[in-house]
Amino acid sequence: MAKRVLLIVNPKSGDGIAVRWVADMVSMLSKKYDFVTVYFSKKQGDILNIASEYSGEYEAMVVVGGDGSLNEAIGGILLSGTDIDLGYVPTGTVNDFATSHGIPKNIKMALEKIAGGEPKKCDVGSLNGRFFSYVAAFGAFTDVAYLTSQKSKETFGKIAYVAEAATRILKLKPIKMTYELDGEKVSGEYIYGMASNSKTIGGIVFYGSEGEEFLRDGELEITLVKYPFSSSELSAALVGLINPSANTKQVVKFRASSIKFEFEEETAFTVDGEFGGSFSSVDIKNIEGALSLIE
Repeated sequence: MAKRVLLIVNPKSGDGIAVRWVADMVSMLSKKYDFVTVYFSKKQGDILNIASEYSGEYEAMVVVGGDGSLNEAIGGILLSGTDIDLGYVPTGTVNDFATSHGIPKNIKMALEKIAGGEPKKCDVGSLNGRFFSYVAAFGAFTDVAYLTSQKSKETFGKIAYVAEAATRILKLKPIKMTYELDGEKVSGEYIYGMASNSKTIGGIVFYGSEGEEFLRDGELEITLVKYPFSSSELSAALVGLINPSANTKQVVKFRASSIKFEFEEETAFTVDGEFGGSFSSVDIKNIEGALSLIE
């Protein structure tokens, strides 16, 4: 039986570098697949629709783009109900998912890994029914990724994110919310929270000492940062957030297969670095082994 692969390319990702590689991509993928179909995404949401509609017609899909492109591809595959294999060639600015799964940032090396790799099951998250590959977050700095201009990302890379985030520190406001875990409710004021399945978030290492097993353990890593009422508490919060080994009461960390959040006011979420909507009630779940990732 002929093996077919759908190659989806985000032409805007990585300052257009993916477009210049298309002929080489087709050549390399042809070593593993009999037919290679190329599709260039045109707008946000395009990859989601294409992946959902055509997943059943191919044995594999390879998406070329950043974390947002990958998120759409995964969402489309899961909505289609198929078990198609997914390969990923990261050309975005941060590429957290690729870092966690050991996928090379070099296009040629990433393609070689796909051509010689085999699919492995990995977990996927869900926020009120919307899928995410590695993180759903709320609070301080979570809108940095999608509010930082594309031009700044292309010109300055990760520094663009840092510069945008630095402008937010003096504008921190408490987020009053309650989370429910194993039937127990905990209330408090926070500035940041995330449910993740990744070694890095925004290029910052959070779980660097963990092996890849925790990406497939059926649980999400929950991180909550309490609102700081003094400069010393703010310092402790920042240190505890970016240093996994730091011990501070300002940062709460635990693991869970599901968690619910109730907010006093509607709160904006980011999903894999893109705006995910605003909610007063959120139900986050881990879907174990939902994705067949070529590694």
